[in-house]
Amino acid sequence: MRNGRVRIDIEGVNRVVRALEYEGLVRDIGNTTEAYTRKMANESADYAPVKTGRLRNSIVSSPEEIDQTTWEYGSDEDYAKIQEYTNKTHKAFIRKSVWNNELPYTEKINSLVRQLGR
Repeated sequence: MRNGRVRIDIEGVNRVVRALEYEGLVRDIGNTTEAYTRKMANESADYAPVKTGRLRNSIVSSPEEIDQTTWEYGSDEDYAKIQEYTNKTHKAFIRKSVWNNELPYTEKINSLVRQLGR
């Protein structure tokens, strides 16, 4: 987590896409990455501790596209990292959503790449 934000990125995807010369793959991976980033942001907000709602709202509204296949989300609230790592009952609210979605996201990306061979 950098600056209270999680970056969702697939290393090497640009090299694979250039080798395959298939722009549709970039679009499909980008759409999938966006969907999973927004899903994880919503889940993170659901897991987050709530006192005023500011932390939760900052997470839900944070997904941002960095490039075609890279998205990030998190919180700009000063206390977000403290809550993520030290809250007794709700810690790891961001990491938990990433852990829960890592395998389905990876499987979806793998299926997109496998479809190229058909």
